[in-house]
Amino acid sequence: MVEPAFAAQARLVQVPRFRPVVGYSRRDQLRIFGAVLRAMLQEEYVLLGSSRGRWKPELMAIAAAAWLPRRWRASVVLSGEMWEPNSGLRGRLEKWLVRWIDRAILRYAVYSSEELEVFPRLWGVVPEKVRFTPFTYTLKEQDCRPVSSGGYVFSGGNAFRDYDALVETARLLPERRFIIASGRLEGRDDLPDNLEAGPVPHERFMQLLCAAEMVVVPIRTGLRRAAGQQTYLNAMWLKKPTIVNRVLGVRDHIRHGETGLIVEGSPESFAAAIRWVGDAANRETVERMGENAHRDVSARFNTCQHALDLLEVVEEALHDDRDG
Repeated sequence: MVEPAFAAQARLVQVPRFRPVVGYSRRDQLRIFGAVLRAMLQEEYVLLGSSRGRWKPELMAIAAAAWLPRRWRASVVLSGEMWEPNSGLRGRLEKWLVRWIDRAILRYAVYSSEELEVFPRLWGVVPEKVRFTPFTYTLKEQDCRPVSSGGYVFSGGNAFRDYDALVETARLLPERRFIIASGRLEGRDDLPDNLEAGPVPHERFMQLLCAAEMVVVPIRTGLRRAAGQQTYLNAMWLKKPTIVNRVLGVRDHIRHGETGLIVEGSPESFAAAIRWVGDAANRETVERMGENAHRDVSARFNTCQHALDLLEVVEEALHDDRDG
């Protein structure tokens, strides 16, 4: 579904739909590259995603069009989860690519306020181009029918997760059942008996999320980009007690103790938060936190608000570009 705020002011670039679990195939990514490159040659301005697909076809299309003079190509507002740099030759090539496409980019819309300082320093772009646009929950009413709690701690997703920490948390809490919906632990033969892990279809992932007693999102520490927002915002919208460790973007979307719990990220810190949520003496506070989370996410981190935030960045970029 297209947000009216976008539909009224823009022409959409038609690209293949994202398929949960499978993602984008090579053919899908070639189609995205072609569609975006055509838009770069036909439009004056385009709003593009920063990290779609393994091969980042939108970035490749910008790089291809950046060879052209400005009058023959579009200028870009780039939005989304930005990039965690690699080391060695690959890392140097990535930095060269970003500096090359930067000539075609008017604004970068990032998902954490900390990246307003981190992103320009990391990638060598001017800070004046970077804006913060909070992320959005992505669930619809039909995605999750009311279900009773399954009494387990749930975690899921693949990107930038630290499941080693959650495995150790499960060892500290043998009385608790843990389910991790991810392929990141496949092949491990050292998992505790109270932990079930493995990839699942999207429908099963949603069932597990909806029936969880609480949700833990263990994100890799030391990242220089935001990660995990979709998972923890969806959990908060479902009123699940949500526990996330302190990384970029978390404090922008969670108010500690009011809409979720932010912990340091060690197995001990996750275990302490899980014990607190599961303590019957805290039930009223936990329920209130879930209600607060649902209201806050519904009001501040919805798709319409996200679209309006992006349109504001686009309008500012167009105004400055035309005046310049």
